[in-house]
Amino acid sequence: MVEESQEPLKAEVGHPSFINHRARLKERFDKVGVEGLLDYELLELLLFYAIPRKDTKEISKSLIDNFGSLQGVFAAKRESLKEVPNIGTEAARFLVLIRGLSERVLQIKAIRREATISTASDLVRYLSGAMANLSEEQFRVVYVDHANIVIRDEVISRGIEDQTMVYPKQIMKRALTFHATGILVVHNHPTGYLKPSQADKEITNILVAAAQTLEIRFLDHLILGREGKGYFSFREHGLIK
Repeated sequence: MVEESQEPLKAEVGHPSFINHRARLKERFDKVGVEGLLDYELLELLLFYAIPRKDTKEISKSLIDNFGSLQGVFAAKRESLKEVPNIGTEAARFLVLIRGLSERVLQIKAIRREATISTASDLVRYLSGAMANLSEEQFRVVYVDHANIVIRDEVISRGIEDQTMVYPKQIMKRALTFHATGILVVHNHPTGYLKPSQADKEITNILVAAAQTLEIRFLDHLILGREGKGYFSFREHGLIK
């Protein structure tokens, strides 16, 4: 019987040195899991599957440096990701896909737990994973039943850094489609500034009036800050009666 050699693996002649590094990082992950790796190492490991022929260690560090954090990387727009050296179309698409899948899973988990939205804080917790680190403004609607249990949550529109388009007729039509008896709307301010604009107040009044016409409860409109830092509730501030 031939005994297996106990000598450590050596890189083949002309073989890129990062190949062995990849194998070691994969082995570490198998042993210690997500909790045992640093943020850049997790991103590095993930990029193995999108960038097969380059050393992704420095690429992952560069991404985190550019966007400030691991969360910032996954909140970045595709075009912004592509501006980072060695991040091409495929890698940028891969990172955006991972973010989208994560948001979908979080949404499904929340709905399966029959998430109940009774307060502004409940709504913030419900959407924290999906909206905390966005670099563009996003407008979402959460549809609930008579017990305020979430029926559906969807993005109505996306915009540039400080504005987005809202279509009240579309929102009410969707509420009727889902047989919702209540709605909550949320949008983020990527700048982190939480005070509502005049346009925010006007669209809220329009939505409240439209909901009342259809006997749908308009429960709240929230503005979320960046990275989960604070929120503004129209109801808590007396702007919705």
